[in-house]
Amino acid sequence: MKTITLSLALILTVSAGPAGAAEASTSPAVAPAFLPQTNLVWPPAPDKPRIRFVRTIKSDDDLRPKTEKKEEGFFTKLIAKFSGGKVTPDIFNNPYGIWSQGDKLYVTDTGAQTMAVIDLKKGTFAYVGDRGEENLKSPVSVAADEAGIAYVSDTGEGAVKAYSPAGKLLWKSEGVGGSAGGLKRPAGIALTPSGELLVADSGNRRIVLLGKDGTFIREMCVHAKKEYYALPNPNNVWAFKNGDFMVSDPLAARVHIFSSTGAARGGFGEAGDAPGYMSRPRGIAADSDGNIHVVDALFSRVQIFNREGQLMMWYGSPGDVVGQLNLPAGIFIDKDDFIYVADSKNKRVEVYQYITYPEEKASAAPQEAK
Repeated sequence: MKTITLSLALILTVSAGPAGAAEASTSPAVAPAFLPQTNLVWPPAPDKPRIRFVRTIKSDDDLRPKTEKKEEGFFTKLIAKFSGGKVTPDIFNNPYGIWSQGDKLYVTDTGAQTMAVIDLKKGTFAYVGDRGEENLKSPVSVAADEAGIAYVSDTGEGAVKAYSPAGKLLWKSEGVGGSAGGLKRPAGIALTPSGELLVADSGNRRIVLLGKDGTFIREMCVHAKKEYYALPNPNNVWAFKNGDFMVSDPLAARVHIFSSTGAARGGFGEAGDAPGYMSRPRGIAADSDGNIHVVDALFSRVQIFNREGQLMMWYGSPGDVVGQLNLPAGIFIDKDDFIYVADSKNKRVEVYQYITYPEEKASAAPQEAK
């Protein structure tokens, strides 16, 4: 059973979602490109806020600054009404995997069989893998490097595909080796600190390491005889800065932590619906303080644990208003602690931010001996 570090009162208040969240009058600054749409924070006052809701990305209108948004004309609205469409159509159909790199946001869409690449600075977007030989059949997860190359796991083809910044297919993995042979239902994907690719080979219950050219390096985490660390359904993967990585497993209701070579380091999680338990863990990510954010798709929330598996708090709740979630899947946390969650059923991306406090980091730093 998980050790829960929150008081019962705080848990009940935080879990209330937007209705129970606070409006912060003062808080650390947010980057200009992400001016908050509301003052929604978790936990509510009088506790110090740790998570701030920033914005929703659902249509191209959400990519424009408020000062640039214009009221659509009468005829535009009329045409949209009679065509059964929207004035500003949704960008996503069923967003699932998500990755941020620089000014670009990469979002796989299993429903549309494509990947949306959003330029947050320019306020534009384009689709990749939606035509011809470059087509994506069932894209699940994505990782992108500093050169703008996107690596997508395509469950429909049992392969990993690499796309150039212009959306051109560079390569598709073939004949991935190891004890199981080729990939079977590849799911989560992440870049290691050394630039290699970690792939959750869900159908073969293992993790595979590939080079950035798609070549097979080795398989890891094949723990069939060690039930505690077995991966019956590895789903998402996240690489830490020190080379360790973690894997979420919805079937085991656990998060496993491994070394860079695949040696078991620990993990946490039990099936259940109470705080600190998991039902269907999907996306996982770590913030700048090393806290682990776990998306629970069934209960439409993100729980925050420390490395030992103690529950710190959670944010989000079932619904479709700002800050709420409905069948969330992927999550990514960037270097500035912006949190991007693929809110699948609501057909959008919800953006939050983990709030850090310099005075806390200073007091936590080891003191020099006098």
